[in-house]
Parts: sequence; structure tokens; C-alpha cells
Amino acid sequence: MPTKLRAWFDTPSHPELDRQDATLQRAFAVVIYHVISADQVETDKEKQRFNAFFKTDFGLNDEQVSQLHSEASQFDGDFETYLEVLQEKLADFPGVELRLMRALNSMMTSHKFEAREYAAFERIRDALFPKV
Repeated sequence: MPTKLRAWFDTPSHPELDRQDATLQRAFAVVIYHVISADQVETDKEKQRFNAFFKTDFGLNDEQVSQLHSEASQFDGDFETYLEVLQEKLADFPGVELRLMRALNSMMTSHKFEAREYAAFERIRDALFPKV
């Protein structure tokens, strides 16, 4: 098979999500933090699941996750801006959008959640899945 044709077949037909993108990481962190802190209480289980999400899905270490968590708490007021960033960056990645919603669901159900947390969850769902 000619080299150019082989290269064409070997090249993915869809772009890959850049998991090293600091803006994307911060957007995920701010959006997740917004949900888990909506009730003004962040439980140990929520923190553990926040950490696990970024370690598993982004390959970050403890120090990087801790820094991201700290940044998320500082930028929580910019939630809508970071939600828009996620909408834009994840538009071609519905599987990643679903993974985020599953992670949020897991964090929320780790304890009795309040209406404010669910309202934040719904806001994210509506932004990422407007046709649902």
C-alpha cells in the first residue's frame, strides 16, 4: 500500500481531545467544583471523587489535582464562562460530555444532595445537551 494512502488510513478521522490543555482542565475543575460546593459543604467523598476524576481522565498527579482544586475554588464565580468553554471544547466529544455528567452524578450521590446542587447539575446538563 502506498505510504500516503497508509497514512490516510492510519490518521484518525476525528480530532482527539487535548487532555493536557490547561484551560480545558480548569473548565472541568470549575464546573465540577461549582456543583459539589453549591450546598456550601464539600464532603471527603466529593473531594476523593474530584481527585479520582482528574487522575483517571486527565492523568494528573496529586499535586496537580490539588492545584486545580485550589484554582477551581478561586474561579467559581466564573462558572458560566467556564461552562461555555466546555460547551465549545466538548461539542465534538459527546462521550466526554457523558463522562462528565456521570462523574457529577457520582459526586452528588455520595451524600444526600440539596436542591442547589441539583440545580447546578441541571444547568450543566442543559448547556451540554440542549436537545434533551
